[in-house]
Amino acid sequence: MNKKLPTGFTIIEMIIVIAVIGVLVAILIPAARGVMSRSRKVKEMNLISHVGKAWNMYSVDHLDTILPGYVSTEVQAKEELAWIFPNETLVPPAPDYGPNDPNDAGPWPFRLLDYLDYDWESVLSYKKTEWSSGDLREYANIIATEPAFGYNGFYLGGWQEVDNHGGRVTSLFSNVALTNGRRVNVVAKHTSAIPRADNQIVFCSTFFATEGIHHELSDDTPGTFMASPSVLARVKRWQPIASDRIEALFDTYAPLGRYNGIPSLVFADGSVRTIDTVKLLDQSLWIPSAKQIGDVPASEFSHTMN
Repeated sequence: MNKKLPTGFTIIEMIIVIAVIGVLVAILIPAARGVMSRSRKVKEMNLISHVGKAWNMYSVDHLDTILPGYVSTEVQAKEELAWIFPNETLVPPAPDYGPNDPNDAGPWPFRLLDYLDYDWESVLSYKKTEWSSGDLREYANIIATEPAFGYNGFYLGGWQEVDNHGGRVTSLFSNVALTNGRRVNVVAKHTSAIPRADNQIVFCSTFFATEGIHHELSDDTPGTFMASPSVLARVKRWQPIASDRIEALFDTYAPLGRYNGIPSLVFADGSVRTIDTVKLLDQSLWIPSAKQIGDVPASEFSHTMN
């Protein structure tokens, strides 16, 4: 009689198959995550490029004038400034300009959204949230204060406020002292005043860093509307202390590297790059008028408050 051949797998064969599957999973999962991260980074780079183009279009429409970095409620009231939602209702603080009203028109988003076809969800695309409504008014304050990218508005356009003494509109850093004692305005008001557009940061992926050390930040960490250099008015605000860690010495606006650990930036000439946080210590990337003074190179340029 013919013996019946055994069917199925032996225990040893099963162990081998399971081991092979385990190895393949261990290889494929990180690779799949890497592909997803790269895809998200590309999407982020495309978005910051669109924001940079909107910034340039604003300057063209306003005869070379740079978008103000931030406009206080007092400035808006004094100059009767107002921006509108697509349904033509006014963005707060207009029309009352109450000091307790949210200043959603102060940061850059609502002053550039019309150049972005009011695609406000893309401005917040890093958030893992399903928006319950298509009405951007419902999310107005989040749109205004937590966009994916911070604006280098301390030095471009300026942080605008009303002088308490003279009652005139002025900007932070419009009359500062340099290390050689000379008093100057370090705020660029026109794109023609930017000497090296390919070296001038306009927007950078950022987050609001509370005082302390930050690391392993999630990709959906809230963004912020401003970006700050490491040293602001001779005060060190933040510093990298390792490849994946940043220390905030005060509550400040600091670079954030979503998806791959490296911040995304758009420059005044429209170019888009990722730059390691350590290289962002270069002050000349942030301040259009940065220059060498004596033995101090432009990369370490600093100034006082007004």
